[in-house]
Amino acid sequence: MNKRFLLYGHGGSYNHGAEAIVKCTVDMIKERYPDSKIILSTHFKEQDIEFSMPIDEYCQRDMKYVEMDKNSIKKGNLDNLIYKSTLEQITEDTICLSVGGDNYCYDNWRKWKAIHERAIETGARSILWSCSIEPAMIDDEMLDVLKSHHLITARESITYNVLKDRGLDNIRLCSDIAFLMKPKECSLPENFLIGNTVAINISPLIIRREKTEGIVLRNIEKLMDLIISSTDMNIVLIPHVLMPMDNDLEILEKIFNRLENKERICFVNKNISAAEYKYIISNCRLGVFARTHASIAAYSTCVPSMVIGYSVKSKGIAKDLGLEDFVSPIKEFHNDYCIISMFEELMNNEQNIKKILADKIPSYKKRAMADF
Repeated sequence: MNKRFLLYGHGGSYNHGAEAIVKCTVDMIKERYPDSKIILSTHFKEQDIEFSMPIDEYCQRDMKYVEMDKNSIKKGNLDNLIYKSTLEQITEDTICLSVGGDNYCYDNWRKWKAIHERAIETGARSILWSCSIEPAMIDDEMLDVLKSHHLITARESITYNVLKDRGLDNIRLCSDIAFLMKPKECSLPENFLIGNTVAINISPLIIRREKTEGIVLRNIEKLMDLIISSTDMNIVLIPHVLMPMDNDLEILEKIFNRLENKERICFVNKNISAAEYKYIISNCRLGVFARTHASIAAYSTCVPSMVIGYSVKSKGIAKDLGLEDFVSPIKEFHNDYCIISMFEELMNNEQNIKKILADKIPSYKKRAMADF
């Protein structure tokens, strides 16, 4: 019998980290089970079609119930109706993969519980795939849900160790599946110096989490001043999530438009695929990233990078690569120069970090190849 896979928890391909997870997961499935059928439950089918998601069938939310849920006092009561078409796809022969990565890091995690519980009821196999889980989020209700998965592949050791400590034995330590994505060649932006450009990515999510208004943008502006005045490197501003409500492009455009002299600055001001963003990042010398999957694109192509972190995923991945000293938690931004000292350390340790990545990445990628 041909294998049947349902991938769910996917918000849409304008989040190019989510695009990378799904595409790399599909590649793995197709390599092992060439005749399998793959169904994708998505919030934005049109985005996935635009970025050529290689799946066989889509199912979507019922937007009538999504709108009703927005006005509902008690969230979650309509989940079975919102995801009715997804739930109808689950049979006892289905392997269900929750591919959202950090979906269990947020307050709305319970909507994925509805799909998982249907899988368990139906006799399907239910897997929480390539995930991170914020330790503070794990209450008794979530713990019961996590325990009832057939398998959890944790993409970093902080999540893995927390779940082990809470008594779970259905968990394996893996690497984020997106480490396996191959770069796709594309045109490099004007003013881009191959091997001598610093990639900078900032997200609205980081801005929303800052404790002092404007501190992130001021830090980035100081960093850019340092790079231009004290080095011969150019800078590329690069987005990685372009969702309507969470668009890196808007923040980066704001930074770009403030600049008087743009001779050594380039801007990727278009929505390209995850593999194309990875190609651009792979040709950089150094990186400063707010988005985890932008940093994964850098790490996996041996580009020394620092991360502006807010969650377990960025801390855990950096720790497992031996680069935990190059994560700058957003909650510790107390002045306009927080990034500069770490960036100077990054420059001073550039060759050592390149060697660490060159040594670790081949085996680290192999660890992403988990069994279903």
